[in-house]
Amino acid sequence: MYLHYNDYQLRISLDLLDILIAQAGATDDTNTILISADKIAMDTIKTKAGVLYDLTAELQKTNDDRNGYLISLALSIALYEVYMRSDDEEIPPKVIKNYEDALDALDKIANGKDVLDLPPKISANGSGTPGDGETVGTMGNGLRRLGSQKKRTHQM
Repeated sequence: MYLHYNDYQLRISLDLLDILIAQAGATDDTNTILISADKIAMDTIKTKAGVLYDLTAELQKTNDDRNGYLISLALSIALYEVYMRSDDEEIPPKVIKNYEDALDALDKIANGKDVLDLPPKISANGSGTPGDGETVGTMGNGLRRLGSQKKRTHQM
């Protein structure tokens, strides 16, 4: 698991988290719901950010070695998934907003409009050279394409 139980206290009190898990009808261990929420969050991040970035090493890190921005994105998604077991009226607006903001941020990352402090994904040909058309660096090389409209000419 990338997210740990104590990570959730950045967004929610752990007592409230335990209540939400109990209300969800978790008869076994608390970890079952948190493991499922973590998996959904990590799969979402891998699907979107994994287009341009090599996440393999990052997702194996533990404790303080982990990327804080990824923790924040994962918490927003995972906490929303925990709340999904409640009635719609019980989901706080800030949880919904954080979830939507996380997905928007991941979409920007996937489209190359935002960057992560992670190594680029190695190209299919194995060269791993930024700018070979299949990798990306934090300096904007590779798959990042901005300004898809044709340049204007000032001719009449």
